[in-house]
Amino acid sequence: MGMVSGMVCVRCGRTFGRLKRALWCPGCGMEGILDLQYDYDTIGKVLTPARFGQTAARTQWRYLPLLPVRGLTRVPPLEVGWTPLYDARDLAQTVGMDRIWLKDESKNPTGSIEDRATAVAVTCALEDNYAMLTCGSTGNAALSSAALTAAAGLRATLFVSREVSDGYVAQLLLFGPEVFVVEGSYEDAVQLSLRSAEEYGWFNRNRAVNPYLVEGVKTVAFEIAEQMHWAAPDCIVVPVAEGSTIAAVWKGYGEMKRLGWIHSLPKMIGVQAESAAALYAAWKEGHDPVAVRPQTIAESLAVGVPRDWRKAVGAVRESGGMLVTVSDREILQAMHILGERSGIMAEPGSAATLAGLASLLRSRQVPRTASAVLLIAAGGLRHPAAAIAATGTARTLPPDFDRARAILQRSLSRTPFV
Repeated sequence: MGMVSGMVCVRCGRTFGRLKRALWCPGCGMEGILDLQYDYDTIGKVLTPARFGQTAARTQWRYLPLLPVRGLTRVPPLEVGWTPLYDARDLAQTVGMDRIWLKDESKNPTGSIEDRATAVAVTCALEDNYAMLTCGSTGNAALSSAALTAAAGLRATLFVSREVSDGYVAQLLLFGPEVFVVEGSYEDAVQLSLRSAEEYGWFNRNRAVNPYLVEGVKTVAFEIAEQMHWAAPDCIVVPVAEGSTIAAVWKGYGEMKRLGWIHSLPKMIGVQAESAAALYAAWKEGHDPVAVRPQTIAESLAVGVPRDWRKAVGAVRESGGMLVTVSDREILQAMHILGERSGIMAEPGSAATLAGLASLLRSRQVPRTASAVLLIAAGGLRHPAAAIAATGTARTLPPDFDRARAILQRSLSRTPFV
């Protein structure tokens, strides 16, 4: 499969060749999540920063030799990747930091970073002749799976937790998959999809356990580096749920360093919601994660049992970074500030990156002279309730200007929000 040279178990360290249709270590079971390895010597000869200047493709497939697919003949037609990196100068000034960039993944086809993983998943599924793809989701992964399978002519069966709104379920159904609302939590939805994949031979598109999907997500790191002219920021701030996103970003930077594309590495900073901080506790206290019951407005962070925690904790420790938790109040405030100071509407889980960075600046764990990239993993258009909680509702005016003048005058004299 492409230039994949083998796999290594992150739990026991055993190495394997490509395990056909096996997603975890045979000895460790599902605890033994695998990590793909590549023929970096060969890749280094064919893929260089200079060559990217001659590459017309503005999608994640411009990094094809570092992805676990055989070619471009089976990739979904929707364009995934090459999302903008914004230099957020007003935002940096607001929080009192030298430089902040925003990597805006809301520009992907379904508005989130999940499209990077799903594009690889769909391609792998088609290459290996799967008829059905499945996953459990709080929202973003399901929507991505519904859209990209529809675009590629692949079937999907999706399990979502009961917290998902009727409107969101309707969006899934528009793409034609089988959708089941599970009378339980996100964890229950994932378990049903895992068992269904095993029972019926479906392609398992659960990103935290399928090692192929992380490979798609790591392309966001390649893009950030290329957009920054092969320099690394001091730190990259990532929302953390299962742990696979921060692990993927770190893997991408590690591969670039190994290939000689970059000369320094960023510190990885992960942000969790206070009520969904099992991974944070594992990192801070040095033990395996203990299951929690998430209760947070940040649905994408509401994971009680993080599966990819070993790679996530490894990314933080190896990079000299840290994890931090934030409250729902801080997340909502960050949503508002992001909107006012950057024009980006982030989902609550992605706004948590700004809340986490602000917390670390206040406690002086991150110096104000540092530079940071915030990963805006998904847009906020599908989260109107969170937007209302962050801002309140608009004031009303009478339709007559003479009567409205006094209200308008008071509005014009208000101190701007900071």
